[in-house]
Amino acid sequence: MFKSLVVGGIITVLGLHYPTVTYAQFRGPISPTIEIETETVTSPKVSPIELQQFVQVIKQFQRIEANMQREMAKAIKQEGLTSQRFMEINESQRQLRSESVNSSEDLEKFRKIVVQLEEIMDDAEKKRQTTVVTQGLELKRFLEIEKIISQNKQLQAKVQQMLGN
Repeated sequence: MFKSLVVGGIITVLGLHYPTVTYAQFRGPISPTIEIETETVTSPKVSPIELQQFVQVIKQFQRIEANMQREMAKAIKQEGLTSQRFMEINESQRQLRSESVNSSEDLEKFRKIVVQLEEIMDDAEKKRQTTVVTQGLELKRFLEIEKIISQNKQLQAKVQQMLGN
């Protein structure tokens, strides 16, 4: 049951038929699983160096996201399901429909895929966190910068320009 609820989030991330989300299209925090208190922004300013570091992190995040989507699609295919069939099973599980709608073989494949997708997502999250640190930012400061940028149209435009969007 819990696994099928997790898959709802995975499906959103999966986006098998859509290209990687660009920063401008992103509506929520870039790294939603990083749990750090950010209500108090210590520095409402972002230095040019921090902005450059932030942009480099976003570029890496886009690569990590694209790679994660490819790995997820591959995991689904390797188990012998199509992305459409996987989503159908997921939907039936979320709506708590009778399992007779899905064959036991398909359900077993689905469960294996969910485990693989969770591992892929965990690995991608570790890579995102490592990316932030290797670019010279602390996770807390990265999230502060993200919040500052989300509230400042000029900084958003600057980030878009730096990303080449």
